[in-house]
Amino acid sequence: MKKLLAALSALACIMLLSDAASAAAPEKSLCNAGETPLFQCTIKGKQVSLCSSGAGKDDAGKLQYRFGTAQKIELSYPDTPQPANGKFFRSETGYSGGGEERIRFKNGDYDYFLFERTVRTGFGNGPNNPEFSAGVITRHGKSVTTRLCSQDGAMQPASSALPEEEFEYLDN
Repeated sequence: MKKLLAALSALACIMLLSDAASAAAPEKSLCNAGETPLFQCTIKGKQVSLCSSGAGKDDAGKLQYRFGTAQKIELSYPDTPQPANGKFFRSETGYSGGGEERIRFKNGDYDYFLFERTVRTGFGNGPNNPEFSAGVITRHGKSVTTRLCSQDGAMQPASSALPEEEFEYLDN
């Protein structure tokens, strides 16, 4: 009995250490130390990060969008982190059994929409079966392209401090 208790105790310790190590492992992000990712995900092996510095309860802080890898950032907007006002906007809409939240910014002739959405896929008497997706929508004129994250993207609560705008339904 003592051997069994010792083995179970050792197993519990290993599980706790394993959980602590995985919880402490940093998520992939292009944000620097001292910055908070308001949105991040991976698209075809590259990172998408919207980084905030100095965010507070009612203030999104200074923001910068980054795309690429830790070794090579391919796109940064703006060139240096800036306050959100006039540059980054938030919108949301509800769907039956879900909804969508977006953060939009404009870089030159391109509009970028970072999004996460939940869509109901089960109808009738069965379960809702929600489908989750996240990614980046780019719009150049009438051309709209959607790139989905290979893992769930995540918007952080601080994004609610961004200036709000009306949700725009895009055809793609």
